[in-house]
Amino acid sequence: MALREAVELLAYHRRWTERFAWHDVHNVYAKCRADLARAGLRELSGTRVLDLGCGPVFAFALQCVADGASVTALDAAYVKPEPLPVALARTLRRGGPKQALKTAARRMLFSRRYYGTLEREAGRPLRRFSRELRFVVADAQAGTYPLPDASFDLIASNAVLEHVADVRDFAREVARLLAPGGLFHAIVHNFYSLSGGHCPDWAYPDEKPSRRVAPWDHLRENRSPPFAYLNRMRPEEYRDALGAALDVEVFEGRDVNHDPPGTEGERFLTPEIASELSAYPRELLLTRSWCVVARKR
Repeated sequence: MALREAVELLAYHRRWTERFAWHDVHNVYAKCRADLARAGLRELSGTRVLDLGCGPVFAFALQCVADGASVTALDAAYVKPEPLPVALARTLRRGGPKQALKTAARRMLFSRRYYGTLEREAGRPLRRFSRELRFVVADAQAGTYPLPDASFDLIASNAVLEHVADVRDFAREVARLLAPGGLFHAIVHNFYSLSGGHCPDWAYPDEKPSRRVAPWDHLRENRSPPFAYLNRMRPEEYRDALGAALDVEVFEGRDVNHDPPGTEGERFLTPEIASELSAYPRELLLTRSWCVVARKR
C-alpha cells in the first residue's frame, strides 16, 4: 500500500501540478469570493480569516493575505514554509517518516513550479512570509482547535469535511470560532461521485478517465482503496450536522470547476453499472461536490 501510494502520488503531482495552481486561483479562490459576495462579504481587507485545513500549499490563505486579510492557516500537518531541513525535522517529529518524505518530495520536486504558476495565474505576488499570515498545527483527533472564541469573520474549508469523522462537533467548533454574523464557506467532495473515492486515476474523470481503475471502484470492488479517511456522509447528513450549529444559507452541487449544478461522469454510468449501484440515487452518483455557505447565528 505504501509503495502504491508513493508511486501514484508522484505521478499525480507530476501530471497535474500546474493544473492545481490554476484551479486554486480561478476555481477555489475566485468562486469562493463570488459566493461570499452573494452572502454580503464583498471585501476581505481588514477581515480575520481562518483557512481551516489549509493543506501543504495553503493557496487560499496566500490569496486572502494579498487581498488585505489577516489570515490563520490551520492544518493537522506541519506546513509552515521554513527552510527545508527545519521543516523536515518538525514534520518528522509530528507526522513521522512517511509525512516527512512526502514533504521533502513535494518541496524539492513540485513547489517551485506550483508557486510560480499560482502567482502567474493570480497576476500578483503571493507572499509566503508575511506578518499577516500565521500557521497553526492542530490535533485532528482533539475535536477542538487551539484558537480563541469569536476570533474570525470568515472560515473557509476546501475539500476537508469529507475527511472529518464527527461533522457535528466540527460545526460546533466552527460556530465557536466565528464572530457574530461570521461566514463559513466549504466545498465538500462527495464520496459517492466518480472522483469521490480519491483515486488519483479519477481526479478529472470527464477530461482524463482512468484506463486502469474501474468507474466507481470505491463503491464496487474497491481494488484501489483511498489513502485517506473518508466519512461517506450523504448530503442530508451534512446538512443536518452543519445546521445543528450554523444557519446554512447555501447547499448546492458543484462540478470540478466549482460551478453548479455539479455533475460529472454521466457517460460512465452505463446501465450495467447503474444496476450494480442501484442502492445509490443517480443524482448522488453524478454530483461531484457540494458548496456550503453558512452563518453564525
